[in-house]
Amino acid sequence: MKSNLGRLGTLFWVFFSISAVALGGGLTMLPIMSREFVEKRGWLTDNDMIDTVAVMQSMPGIIAVNMGVLIGYRIAGVIGAVFSVLGVIMPPSIIILAIAAFMNSLSGSETLDHIFLGVRAAVSAMILLSSIKMGRQIIKGKASAIIAIAGFIAMVFFDMNAILLVIVAALVGLSLAYIPPCLKKRAEKEDGK
Repeated sequence: MKSNLGRLGTLFWVFFSISAVALGGGLTMLPIMSREFVEKRGWLTDNDMIDTVAVMQSMPGIIAVNMGVLIGYRIAGVIGAVFSVLGVIMPPSIIILAIAAFMNSLSGSETLDHIFLGVRAAVSAMILLSSIKMGRQIIKGKASAIIAIAGFIAMVFFDMNAILLVIVAALVGLSLAYIPPCLKKRAEKEDGK
């Protein structure tokens, strides 16, 4: 029981502390989450994180909250999901309330505009880092590289819907699993005649 309480407290604190500093949304949290739950604690594997990201990206809603639900549930069940979500939503809620209180005095500030310019650049770097790390773990052969490049092109140049892309990529992956064995069986039958 004490071990489970410790995990719940850790889930809450990790999500709270990451949410408090991870500007730019859930994707900027990925490298930190991976370090905390895969490398540091060993509660998840790299494949668990990849699967979580795949599911999280295909779900509607706020990415950080989806991540809290999925990771919290994988680690400690429903109560783990609750503690993770509470941890992830508290910092932005507190910050939004504080900003709302001072909004009129902050609007139009050139200094604040420059601060956000730097923050946006840093957030872009964190998202790029997450993409590179996940790409290295996922793209292992020609087929996965072709699917990733085709998906990138479809989204960037043809404005393909992300959900449709996930469905098409899943169908392509499924066909790659079943078509080659069927062709091999057909070839063996023909060779046997």
